[in-house]
Amino acid sequence: MNQWQGLLAQCARSMGFDRGHRRAAYALLGVGVFWAVGLFGGLRVLHSASSPMTTLVLLYVMLAVVALSLVIAAAAVAELGRQAAQRRRR
Repeated sequence: MNQWQGLLAQCARSMGFDRGHRRAAYALLGVGVFWAVGLFGGLRVLHSASSPMTTLVLLYVMLAVVALSLVIAAAAVAELGRQAAQRRRR
């Protein structure tokens, strides 16, 4: 468990979330908006694809963006949790 926390903390530092809770909160909000747009019709892009290769490429791009959004959300939540724990210790 500590390895995952260390990895998420390192991701949060590399993304700049450790500079304040606002950046992490904005990143989490951005991921939420991304998922809301995807939920309410973001997949319509696939219906307009003209060839199977275009559809495949779009699916791979979406897969990469979804995976990246999950990493960003996990790093932001870990950083917000770390900052909240620091405030409680004071």
